[in-house]
Amino acid sequence: MTETERRRPVEAIESRNRRTLECENRVRRAVTKLVKTGLPFTVEEVCRRADVGKTFIYDKKRPALTKLVLTARDTSQMTTRTRFAAHDEAEVSSWRERALNAEARVKELRATVRQQDAQISDVTGQLFDPEGNHLAEENDRLRSQIDALNRQITSVRSELVVAQRSLQASRANVRREQERNLSVIKPPS
Repeated sequence: MTETERRRPVEAIESRNRRTLECENRVRRAVTKLVKTGLPFTVEEVCRRADVGKTFIYDKKRPALTKLVLTARDTSQMTTRTRFAAHDEAEVSSWRERALNAEARVKELRATVRQQDAQISDVTGQLFDPEGNHLAEENDRLRSQIDALNRQITSVRSELVVAQRSLQASRANVRREQERNLSVIKPPS
């Protein structure tokens, strides 16, 4: 064998090693850039940016590179999940607070309606009491009191409807946020 025949495989191996080293450096640069963005990324994204295949990253000859990519991916996704969880918790607690306020207001308005219904019944009972000796002026006062209470009860009922709608909207927003969180943040595969 001549010297040139032996050199060819050596040169090919060196060339392949150089290309492999270049690919590793591209992967490391891609991971660094993706980590700096602060956004979650996948192994496919690293492969696309480094212009390498997934088999290159998962190759058993390069366990350090595989570990680097997987650790960076998991960290980016965990950081995003944590950030979303903190943001969503604040937003959901705001909606929960609104829902609790609406529930308290609905409860208060229902109590007011019951109280005013009782007053109207009492005044109406006094007005039409068969054994009562009411003067015409007293009857007029009782009728005007009944009218005022009826107007108040109408306004309270309209407030009650508004509060119930607000409560329904708050509950719907909480449900929608929870569903969105489940669809946005998926556990790592």
